[in-house]
Amino acid sequence: MVTIDFVGGVKMQNRLKYWLLFAVMLTLALTGLPTAQAAFEDDEACLMCHKYPRMGRVTQDGVFRSYSVPPEMFSNTVHRNVPCRDCHNYIKELPHRPVKTGVTCDQECHTKKNPATGKPFSHKPVYDLFQKSVHARGKIAEGLDANKPYCISCHTNPLYNPNQTEPPKKVVDRCELCHEKLDFVTQWYSHTSRRVLEVKRSGEEIVALCSRCHSNEKMLERHAAAAEEAGEPLGEKFLIAAKSYEESFHGKVTKYGLEGAATCLDCHADQENYYRGVHGILSSRDPESPTHKNNRVKACRQCHENADEKFLAVDPHPSFDAKYNPVLHKAEAIYGVVGNSVVVALIGLSLFETFGRRRDGVGWRIRWGSTWWRRSKRNRKRIIPRR
Repeated sequence: MVTIDFVGGVKMQNRLKYWLLFAVMLTLALTGLPTAQAAFEDDEACLMCHKYPRMGRVTQDGVFRSYSVPPEMFSNTVHRNVPCRDCHNYIKELPHRPVKTGVTCDQECHTKKNPATGKPFSHKPVYDLFQKSVHARGKIAEGLDANKPYCISCHTNPLYNPNQTEPPKKVVDRCELCHEKLDFVTQWYSHTSRRVLEVKRSGEEIVALCSRCHSNEKMLERHAAAAEEAGEPLGEKFLIAAKSYEESFHGKVTKYGLEGAATCLDCHADQENYYRGVHGILSSRDPESPTHKNNRVKACRQCHENADEKFLAVDPHPSFDAKYNPVLHKAEAIYGVVGNSVVVALIGLSLFETFGRRRDGVGWRIRWGSTWWRRSKRNRKRIIPRR
């Protein structure tokens, strides 16, 4: 067995197996099968195993876990320059032991420094903000907390500028003039351009992301029952938040692609610093929340400049359910009966007229925008279009 010790170097425990492993790797390279590509630095040989597409296992819970890291894809992600063990710092040797805890998002990147502070870079400030929000949970959570989203529920290590095959030459040329190193310029262009460009999710994507949890009826009912038992019942519309938004004006115009219509985050996240606000969403009972009763006018004025207390009578989460709004429920029922009756009557009238015309010998063909009329078998006078 070959054990690569990151502290003491390479320990040869069995020379025969070492050469066998070398022969296998050489064979794979010569036969053209996937090998470690120089897409990014892999000094610790993690891709020796993780480059293979089918690498993974089925857990004891019957869930398939993929451990594949495609080099050509990872080389274009926002973490491409972060060494694997900056996050997976519990790995001390190769092959490594089974992982029990995994990576948490508040860890420090030991080899990457924050240029503003000179300290190891970390997402801990954002992580701490998240832990104060209504979505707060640890990576490994139990009970109701396991239903909440974790960092990787929303953040999926996105690609740098996926629509660009390479950095624009006119930008790179200008930067290289002073920085004098093309590799450095290319790396930092990819890093900064993604953040300078508008990369927020579209309205449809935001609604779909939030609805993944807020449209799960069984999960919502468990949370509502637990809150009721604890004596802190959730909001009236908690159970139908996603469904009622889809029925609202905001939801309908967002569905049909209108940019700028209010989405979940426009109301529930503090807009003074959007990127902080989306990580620190608070309960509507919290005085700091944009949806608190004392702050709702301000939230509405982000789009509706003349909004006042009376404007709040307009429900942003309307529902036609009899439990929440019996008036709208009855109105919808009456409208449905009337609308369906009119449709049935129009179809019946058309069939009745068609039957009469056929009885009188009128042809089915359309000419000059109308039925082709001709004299009937009963010699009734009909208008015959000019030829």
